[in-house]
Amino acid sequence: MDASWLYPATIVVLLILAYMQWQTNAKKTMVIVLVVLGYIVYSHETGHSLTEFREQAVDDFDDAVGNSKYKERVVSPQMRPVESKAMVEGNGSIE
Repeated sequence: MDASWLYPATIVVLLILAYMQWQTNAKKTMVIVLVVLGYIVYSHETGHSLTEFREQAVDDFDDAVGNSKYKERVVSPQMRPVESKAMVEGNGSIE
């Protein structure tokens, strides 16, 4: 299925919606429609999306708190949890 018409059709529909909102004096809704239109054009032209920015923010927060599950980290002996004698002997319970 050829969807090359989808991007221009979306822009036209959003421009028509923004014009209709402007005609009915719904300025806040018009601004919201124009912001969505701007995001669609920006993400299409640059290839960047909000998902990339969100994933980068999550990775940065994980790194800041030292909880990065996606990256290999070297664990020093000081960072290892304290093991009880029962855990070392193999039954795995702390009594």
